[in-house]
Amino acid sequence: MKRRRLLIAVGTGAVLLAGAALALPVVRVYWRVHSSNPVRRGLEVATRVGCFSCHGPMGTAGIPDPKLGDDVPSWSGGVFMMYVKSDEEVREYVQDGVSRRRAESESASAVRRRAAIQMPAFRGTLTAREIDDVVAAFLIISGMKRPADGSTEARGLELAEKHRCFSCHEAGGSGGRPNRGSFTGFVPGWYGADFRDLVRTRADFVEWVRKGTIERLSDNRLARRFIRRQRLRMPAYSDLSDDDLGALWAHVGWLEKTRGGLDAPSASY
Repeated sequence: MKRRRLLIAVGTGAVLLAGAALALPVVRVYWRVHSSNPVRRGLEVATRVGCFSCHGPMGTAGIPDPKLGDDVPSWSGGVFMMYVKSDEEVREYVQDGVSRRRAESESASAVRRRAAIQMPAFRGTLTAREIDDVVAAFLIISGMKRPADGSTEARGLELAEKHRCFSCHEAGGSGGRPNRGSFTGFVPGWYGADFRDLVRTRADFVEWVRKGTIERLSDNRLARRFIRRQRLRMPAYSDLSDDDLGALWAHVGWLEKTRGGLDAPSASY
């Protein structure tokens, strides 16, 4: 009788483990779809179609053009100020390989004709939504969408950039970087469904940043198992001041209110 009970218990445990193993991929697909945002999707599209082959990793450093003696423009570092004046001009570049304004400029057209590396046109290759998403990614990476200068939210962004938070949490805190072993399979963003599920209060956020974990999660047996297994782990920033944490929290609020910054006014030049 004891042996029979043991076999039943072992068999039940095996079934439960097998069920959990089968359910996890479904859960991960759910969270990837449920927490999706334009910037995250735009980075995926840009990677797939080869944007970063010329503009550099995540658009940070364009490759040299042998005919011009200059680099392909990057997406970051304020370079956009030389080429685009509005969100619509970014869209024109993605759709047609050049903005209408620069296409009508003889000097800009002459430079473009000399270039060995030509910006391709994606009109007809990408869907309207894919183009919108690539534009969204550019607006955030380039800095065209940022909190107002001098604001607490802007200081929070500066702190996040200083500590390289977006190396893991992706451009503008959009999230989605693969994280093998974690529950969702990716690093959470700083806004959206996955963030709200993890961080329910400011106290949660402060604890997460200062300790690298939230006690509510580390005390949960299932959550603790995934936290231990995940390859990328949140470090503890125990030296940050209360003011620093307040600024970071303000930036998180700004991201949530502005759809990751996309609903904020654009910098224009």
